[in-house]
Order: sequence, then structure tokens, then C-alpha cells
Amino acid sequence: MQWKTTFQVAATYVGAVMGAGFASGQEIQQFFTRFGRWGLVGIVVSALLFSLLGWGMLDLQERWKITSYSEFFDHLLGRKGGRWADGLVSVLLFVGMLAMITGSGALFYEYFGFSRWFGIFLTGSVIVLALLFRGEGVLWINSTLIPFKFIFCFGIAFAAIFLAPSRDVMGSVVMQNPIVKHWAFSAILYVSFNLTLAMVVFASLGRDVQRPGARLGAVLGGLALGVFAFVIGASLLKFPDSIGLEIPMVAVAGKLGDWPAFFYVIVLWLAMITAAIGNGFSLVSRVVDTGKLSYRKVTLLLLLLLLPAAGVRFSEIVQIVYPLFGYLGLVFLPTIMYFWRRSKE
Repeated sequence: MQWKTTFQVAATYVGAVMGAGFASGQEIQQFFTRFGRWGLVGIVVSALLFSLLGWGMLDLQERWKITSYSEFFDHLLGRKGGRWADGLVSVLLFVGMLAMITGSGALFYEYFGFSRWFGIFLTGSVIVLALLFRGEGVLWINSTLIPFKFIFCFGIAFAAIFLAPSRDVMGSVVMQNPIVKHWAFSAILYVSFNLTLAMVVFASLGRDVQRPGARLGAVLGGLALGVFAFVIGASLLKFPDSIGLEIPMVAVAGKLGDWPAFFYVIVLWLAMITAAIGNGFSLVSRVVDTGKLSYRKVTLLLLLLLLPAAGVRFSEIVQIVYPLFGYLGLVFLPTIMYFWRRSKE
């Protein structure tokens, strides 16, 4: 059914972008709100780019009958450039999973008082369980959890804007980052980084997203990301005391009371899980394509590699590593537009 495909693709698109960095407010403050009101304009620009490039990306994948992201890279950049992009993305996916698992450990320790390793092992177990169901598992968990966390996080941010009292400081520059210095370029860089992840997830799903209604789902997913990011950005600008925190949106939720903050932490954990699952499925699928290991063995091996490295601060990854990968991923934006336009001629 076309509407089902549209919904699943939109949810998967949102899930690929809306990880812990997004839902926590860390990405939004690093890429947008530190520019004040101009950051909100940047969010609108990024939403339009997400929708346009998402449509073009899925259109090309359907035309080329893509079944893996390495195959998609070969079409976009040639075999030599495709190998370079393949290695880059593999590192990016691993770092993304590492950030989500590390963040979950910090979340359980800081907000629930549990052992940090309890959060890491619990999150890792849920991720492995979902990955064992392969593509259907990724689509199912995204279409189930993404709408819930989207509605809840959006509702908290929206309520904080209109119900919680605060002085208006919108327009002020609240943070500095030497890697990104202009709001417009920051918006493009944000799309570059996240589109690379979304492209990998969709390409790994292959024919599961090459159906009628998929491209409309990409457009709706891009617009949904823009609306959500705008509300989060506006709420962060309203509460300047949340800026600079490890998880600023929990502080914003706390303006409405202890229970909203508590439930926001739960939803944030779900955001970490869905983002890690999308990254993990793409990475596992790529390794399996080499024919050296089975799907199950690669899944378990990936978890074993992640656990020893789960001590990196996730705010540092968002501030430094994400923009750097955004620079490296800039090659994909014009390349997708070029091939998409050429396919229409």
C-alpha cells in the first residue's frame, strides 16, 4: 500500500537524522541556535534541502536499482571515489553508533542513578535484537518508535515555548565553534552530514524503499525534521540557561516540571536506540556484502567492538566530529543534484 510506504520512509528519514544529538538539542544548538534568529532561518533552509535531496536520492536509487550504499557510491563518484566514500561512511556509522551507546550510558548514570555500563549493555542488547530482524526490523522499529518520540519531544518543546516563563533573548549569539562560523553554511553542513547517514540507511534497505510513495515519504520526512528542529531551536533560544549543557532539552523540559523532564529522558533513550539501529544495520549490511562473515556474526562482533570504546563524551563528538564529517560529505549534495537533473533530461 502506497500510504504505508510513504509513512515508513518518512519515519525512517526522521529516524536516520533524529538521533540523540537531535532530540537532546545538542545538534540544534551547535549548528543553529548559536546564531540566534538567523539560526532559525537556517533550519528552514535545511528542511527544504532535506526534502529536495531526499526525493532526488530515492529517485536515483530506484532508477539504478540500488541494494547497498557502496553500490550507490560507485554510481555517484565512480569506483575509485566510491571506495573512498565507502571507507569514510563506515567510520562515520561506527562513530555514530558509539555516540549513541555512550550517550545511553551517561543517561542512565546521570538521570536514573544506575550503573553507566547497565545502560550501555541494555541499549546494546536492544540494538542487536532489532538488527537480527534485518530490514524489516529497521522499518518496523522506526515506524513504531519514531512517531511516538516525535510527538512527545515536539509537544514538550512547543509547550515550553508558550507555557514556561522566560525572558526573550532570541537574536543573541549564544555559542562559538571555530569549525563553523556562518549560519547559512552551518545549515548546509548539517544537511551534508545527516544526508550522508540517511543515504546510507535508505541504500542499505534496497528494494524495501523502492516502492510507490517512497519519494513523497522523503519529502514529508524532510519537512517534519524542519518543523521539529524549528520548535527545538525556538525553545533553546527562549531558555539561554540551557545552552552549553550536555543535554539541553532535558533542562528545557524541566521548566515544565520534573515529570516532563523524566519522560523526555525516556524518549531521548528511544532516539538513541533508533539512530544506532539505522547506523548499525547499514554497517553490518556492508560488511556482510564482502562475503567474509555471516550477518549474525557481524552484528555480534560490532557490539563487542563498540563496548570497550564507550567512554567518549558525546557532546564532543557532536561539536567536533560531526562538522568535520559534514565537510567531507559536501561532495554528495551537488553530485546527487547533478545526476538527478541529468536523469530528468
